[in-house]
Amino acid sequence: MELSTNEKLVLKAIGESGMMARDVSKATGLKVEAVTHAAYLLAEKGLASVKDEVRSEYVLTEEGRRYAEQGLPERVIHDALPHSGEPLSRLKERFTQSTIGIAMGWLRQKGWARFERRDGDTLIVPLPAPMSPDEEALSIIGKGGPQEGLQEKAMKDLLRRNIVEIKEEREKFIALTPEGLELKKKGVAVEEEVGQLTPEMLASGSWQGKPFKRYDVSAPVIMEYGGKKHVLRMAMDSVKRTLIEMGFKEMEGPMVDAEFYVNDILFMPQDHPARTQWDQFNLKRPKYIKQLPRDLVNKVKEVHENGGDTGSLGWNYRWDENIAKRLVLRGHTTSLTARYLAIYRKPPQKFFSVAPVFRNDAIDMTHLLEFYQIEGWVMDEQLSMRDLMGTFKEFYSRLGIEELRFKPTYNPYTEPSLEIYGKHPRSGRMIEVGNSGMFRKEMLAPYGIECDVIAWGLALERLLMILYGYEDIRDLHGPLCDINFLRSVPVIWQR
Repeated sequence: MELSTNEKLVLKAIGESGMMARDVSKATGLKVEAVTHAAYLLAEKGLASVKDEVRSEYVLTEEGRRYAEQGLPERVIHDALPHSGEPLSRLKERFTQSTIGIAMGWLRQKGWARFERRDGDTLIVPLPAPMSPDEEALSIIGKGGPQEGLQEKAMKDLLRRNIVEIKEEREKFIALTPEGLELKKKGVAVEEEVGQLTPEMLASGSWQGKPFKRYDVSAPVIMEYGGKKHVLRMAMDSVKRTLIEMGFKEMEGPMVDAEFYVNDILFMPQDHPARTQWDQFNLKRPKYIKQLPRDLVNKVKEVHENGGDTGSLGWNYRWDENIAKRLVLRGHTTSLTARYLAIYRKPPQKFFSVAPVFRNDAIDMTHLLEFYQIEGWVMDEQLSMRDLMGTFKEFYSRLGIEELRFKPTYNPYTEPSLEIYGKHPRSGRMIEVGNSGMFRKEMLAPYGIECDVIAWGLALERLLMILYGYEDIRDLHGPLCDINFLRSVPVIWQR
């Protein structure tokens, strides 16, 4: 049986009753990591066993280190008292209130002083005060001495006073098996091995005749985890790349925006339930945007109040510009679409964004306060719902999702409207992945846009639930999304 130099050193150092890896390190001069590695190699060959042991010891806190140098407060006060005693009022002039406050109770408890009332003051008279068990323990711990004989009550007192704390360390205990002990008895010759050739050794020829360290390429090694993108970043990059390949351009815009862009310009009535503090996040400071485009504001006001020249009756209420000026965290990235439509009013146009949005929802397996939305819109002549559904089928098929279902729904700013569902690979249930439709005339009229615009908002996290099989959206965010989870995510987005 061939053993490396480190294995031989460890084998020779370990006694019959076994040793801690730290002690073997001291005996051999090897690092603890090298000792542990050699011990596991010996264990694979049936010559040793390795197990974890938890080692506990008392260590001084910051306060304890100060007391170890200066003495406990009761000792400091006791030794400063004259034999005839000293009034408490005078002690307060010499020591801090903290020191006196701690010392008084312990002087009484340990019987180191007598307290007498005189002339409206308290006279403190010192009594014999031999070293107490807690002082002895404090001295031993401070000097790094053996802790086996420390008195239990003294340690409880020191722990209660936050002078010491218990420190636990996990260590490796290495013991030789009968086969290992037998091999050790026969004698183990330790020879210096060459672990790595150097240019100097090659030039001088000093490597000749020396044994070389053997490497077991089949032995287990520590897993190396290379850096990679977060699963959400991988998904965002892939979605962006896919939409760019489909001819879209990317939009950018503020996460904090006026309700005018988040709601009003989308023909969302100002008394809509989704616009209350229970469903959106309003800002305290600053509370309002400084200004809005006057021409667009007037047209939005007219459409809301009476429908303008769209043929609609509008919402038949008095529209309030102050409400429209309130700043909120955007609840959807359609606010970006609202801003871009003011610039790109002539067809054909195709834009998208992948960005965070914020909603005051109850957190559950499919809802979060913050998530990522895939926003997109297409402007052209003679568009229909078939164009919208065809865009979804093309987009999702490029990401490996073929089975989609569509369900009619209602949105304040699209008509007709569709919800999009994808099939979860594990549960088989259909998960809503987004909402879509054709923008209403009431929304497009303030811009002066007369052609068709199809648009959508898709959930990035729910897309990942379908692709990876996750059943809880919280797996992708927060404390559940730990380093082990991120390491387990395969890189399937690179194309």
